[in-house]
Amino acid sequence: MVDCFDRIAVQMTEIALEPVRMLQHRPMLAAVSLRTPSGGQRYEITIAKRFPDGPAADPVYVWSVAEIDLQGSATPGGRACASAPGATFRDPEAAYWDAVSGLCAITTPR
Repeated sequence: MVDCFDRIAVQMTEIALEPVRMLQHRPMLAAVSLRTPSGGQRYEITIAKRFPDGPAADPVYVWSVAEIDLQGSATPGGRACASAPGATFRDPEAAYWDAVSGLCAITTPR
């Protein structure tokens, strides 16, 4: 049985993923950014579409995460990470989930 909080979490995830999924289906959309709080800080996750083999080939997706302030500007000296050099994803949602893992890695205390 799914708890009410679980249902809310699933619905919120679906809402957050909607623009990420649109990235795959809208040719003119080049990137989407989502802002998320984590451990009292704010972060911006960006999923970007790239065409390394030209516009006639299928796109690939990369991601970046940056700590931001209340106005949405990158925090000087803030935490940040990105997909590994040369690492790409064929699906924007896969890139998003990898970015979430990257966010978890930079916000987890050591």
